Amino acid sequence: TIGDPLMDLGNSLAYWIEADDEGPFQMLRRQPTHRPGMLTRREVVDYYMEKSGFRAEKFDFYEIYGLFRLAVIVQQIYYRYYHGQTKDKRFAAFGHAANYLEQRCKRLIGESSL
Repeated sequence: TIGDPLMDLGNSLAYWIEADDEGPFQMLRRQPTHRPGMLTRREVVDYYMEKSGFRAEKFDFYEIYGLFRLAVIVQQIYYRYYHGQTKDKRFAAFGHAANYLEQRCKRLIGESSL
């Protein structure tokens, strides 16, 4: 399948947690993107655009899409945990994480020009 590579970038950045991100977002961190010396999400986007030649004047769409996609994934995992289809205790807080991601998406939509 050939798709929009900026969708992939938006998806990747949904997992890119920065040191000053809110606590609920920190809970989702799985990579060392919060460590000193790591690029910020904005720097990653700028670098990608420079090296790829792509232009995305409204990257907000891709960022919000990535976060919404992550919210759906987290919600599906929580559903399985809640209904006893998986027992991993790490998933107990995923209901709160899904709600947080929904609110983050709404906030970013409100702040964007979309």
